[in-house]
Formats: sequence, structure tokens, C-alpha cells
Amino acid sequence: MATLMLVDDEASIIEVYRNILDIKNHEVVAEASDGDEALLIYCTLETKPDVILMDHRMPRSNGITAMKNIQLINPLQCIIFVTADFEAAKYAMGQGAHSFIMKPFRMDALFNAIEVALADQIVKKNQIREAFLGLVARLNRESAHNVQELSDKLEKEVIDKFLPSASKDALTVETMTNWLCKFFNRMGLEFSYEISGNSVLLRNTHCVWMESLGPNPTFCLATRCVISRFAMKTGLEFNMDSTGSIMGGDAACGFEVHFTA
Repeated sequence: MATLMLVDDEASIIEVYRNILDIKNHEVVAEASDGDEALLIYCTLETKPDVILMDHRMPRSNGITAMKNIQLINPLQCIIFVTADFEAAKYAMGQGAHSFIMKPFRMDALFNAIEVALADQIVKKNQIREAFLGLVARLNRESAHNVQELSDKLEKEVIDKFLPSASKDALTVETMTNWLCKFFNRMGLEFSYEISGNSVLLRNTHCVWMESLGPNPTFCLATRCVISRFAMKTGLEFNMDSTGSIMGGDAACGFEVHFTA
């Protein structure tokens, strides 16, 4: 069973979705009639849906714009486009959509798209975590602790698998920090943040790596490298300090990133 958000300006289409999805016991947790409303409602959802079914042509804000805005909140949100415009569908894929269904659609096509999306989300989560752990394990064996080398490999082998394919522009500090916490929490950590002036205060209260694999300072180094690479995506100068480490005996891992305006 999946949780879904439905975004379409035609009430009849929303009703069709509800009736079809009920057959497989999928749960509709939110509905919107245009891109602006979709973003507003999405922001209020404490638990985000597994999948968003997104129409393309809608008043006020189309599906592409809505998808980009939702990705700023959650880069791993799975969005399936449902449209009669094949060129729009192809463009949406290039902007980070998981897949698309052409209108008019068959019931089995919708079910298959949702099932594939759910499976791919599980695979992607595991790939990100395994890529991180695998990289740290290789570096530990080889004693290759060069920070530049580690950062380059983390960006290519791990971070790029997480970020939306269309995220080329510089990120705001708020978006960068939000994505950073979601990246770490996707792997079982418990990162939160607070922005104070030009500084970002990061705190992690659960070190799943130490619990499962034991103390390893390479994880702490890799964490710093990941934070630095995310911070670089703002295009701003910054410096970073560690304020605590669970592996070092503190109650939480802490980092302060200060940006120079």
C-alpha cells in the first residue's frame, strides 16, 4: 500500500484516481487543484506521501514548477507525471520526475507506475547508504584520509545520487541545510538544524554507524566532508567548526557552519 498526493485541476480526474487507487488499498493523503495549492498543502503535511501524481497543465502554476518547488523541500519526493503532452513528459523526466503516464491512462499502467516507484525508492535509499558505507570502508582499509580525495568521491559516488538531477543552480542556505539533514536522516541518523543569522547549527542525536559498526573516526571525517560539499553548493564562502561528537562521548554530534555574506 502507498500513500499518495493527487494534483490535477479536473475534479473528475481526482475522482477517477480515488476510485482506482482504492482497488489496491492505496491511501490518498492530500489533493490539490493547481501547483500553488499543491505546494501549500505539501508544506503542511507532517508525513510526506510516498508518491505524488502530478498533472502538467494547471492554472496559476503548472506541474513542472510545482515539482521544482516541492524538490526544494524534499529532493527525494517521488513524483509521477500524468499528462497528454509527450514533450512535457520528457521534459519533466529531465527535471527530476520519477516517471510519467500518458493520458488517457490504463488502470494497470497506473498501478505498475506506483509499484515501480515504491521499489525504486527503497533501492535508492539503500544505494545511498551502501555507497557511503562502502566508500568509508575502502578508505579505512587503504588509509586514504586525504580530505580533498574523500570529498570528491563522496560528491560523485553518494551526494550526486541524492540530489535532484536538475539541481544546477546555487542553493539558498535554507534549502541546502534542509537537503543536508534529509540526506543524513535518509541513512538512519537524526539531524536537525537551526539557522541563526549567517550561521547554521547542525545537531545529530543518533549515530547509527557507531551503533552498528563501532567507533570509526573516518565516519566523522566523511560527515564533515559531506557538510562541506553541501555548503559549497550555496556559492558562499564559509567555515565550519565541530561542537560535539557522539563517537567522542558527547550526547550529540554538533557542527556550526558560518557563511560570510
